[in-house]
Amino acid sequence: MKVTGIIVEYNPFHNGHLYHLKKAKEITGADYIVAVMSGNFVQRGEPACMNKWVRTQMALQAGVDVVIELPVIYATASAEKFAWGAVQLLQQTGIVDFLCFGSENGNLSLLQEIASFLYKEPFIFKEELKINLAYGLGFPVARMKAMEYCMHKNKTNRNCSFISSAEIKDILASPNNILGIEYLKALLDLNSCITPYTFCRMAAPYHSTQLKGSIASATAIRQKIIEENFKVIKNLMPLQAYSLVEQEIKSGKAPVVYDVFSPLLQYLLRTQSPADIIKFMEIGEGLENRILTSGNQYLSVSEMVEQIVTKRYTRSRIHRELLHILLQIKHEDVLRYQEQGGPQYIRILGFRKKSQEVLTYLKANSSLPIVSNVKSFMKKATEIQRNMLMQEFLSTDIYVLGYPNKTHSRTGYDYTIPLIIEKEGISS
Repeated sequence: MKVTGIIVEYNPFHNGHLYHLKKAKEITGADYIVAVMSGNFVQRGEPACMNKWVRTQMALQAGVDVVIELPVIYATASAEKFAWGAVQLLQQTGIVDFLCFGSENGNLSLLQEIASFLYKEPFIFKEELKINLAYGLGFPVARMKAMEYCMHKNKTNRNCSFISSAEIKDILASPNNILGIEYLKALLDLNSCITPYTFCRMAAPYHSTQLKGSIASATAIRQKIIEENFKVIKNLMPLQAYSLVEQEIKSGKAPVVYDVFSPLLQYLLRTQSPADIIKFMEIGEGLENRILTSGNQYLSVSEMVEQIVTKRYTRSRIHRELLHILLQIKHEDVLRYQEQGGPQYIRILGFRKKSQEVLTYLKANSSLPIVSNVKSFMKKATEIQRNMLMQEFLSTDIYVLGYPNKTHSRTGYDYTIPLIIEKEGISS
């Protein structure tokens, strides 16, 4: 049995994702695909446009065999922590042979070389990175310039295949290359036996808002859903996925947008001190006052981000910091889980009925407890497992406050929505 792992958000599922699935099976020869998927909040630092159960259905209907939830503490983290948490989950399944991801570059050996360099962090690189950060550059730019400097001076690897500054800049400026590099770093850190594969993404640029042909970015698709112009996306996703989008919008459970949470976030900021704010995950020193100041007048989350953003701290980072305040995720939570090996369980959101064999294989080989029934698991969970799940429950209870139809905004969905079992097969 060959099993390929993929790391996804499906926010929402579209034709580019379908291509990824088919390509992953093709180049790895996998019998089964196991996806680690973000839950109700995603790495961009915002709510998913549709809840995790609907996105799980989309994945299963398209051909994913098992969907595992990435705990919110990793799903909303920096690219490095996001990748590490997801790769660690795949590693702990005990059944994943391959990790397949799309990248703008498509050159695995080049990405591996960069990942190895960044994982080892040579002294000259660390010193140059410190200098760049001291100049007030944001981390992504500071890191890129530090690598350019090292390659230019040729003081690290004289046989380095990515000696060109232009090539480094191009690779580290592309979001899927960056994530791919972080996956490869995580594999190194975990001394993993999982074999990585990459391929060139067949999709619009990550942040593109244009709709052309049959492939568009998730950003463009989300924008049309938010604008209530979702009929134009019909040809950009599998028919069954589109039907689920239509169903969720009609029921008043989608789209969920970040600005809906503005009053709640404003309330939280007005009840916190600078000392309280600095305790939340990823909040950099000196930003606590800028964040609190943004709560002095009524602003939407989008307006707050524009007020807080600096040359050093990107919009994505600010989005994540505000989200961690909203979800009450603190630095100490991250440290506690990392000390205990990261993710504390493998929570199954759904699987395909015809792929039950791989679920049995997973249960027999996993190094972590399998959660398929939340109620029964909570009765026997350890304190740290319970704490991680409770954070998940809270994030869902907050997420549903963003439903357009507030009659659906009740608590307890994580307890009441059963495991999703897909019986119909692959979408066309």
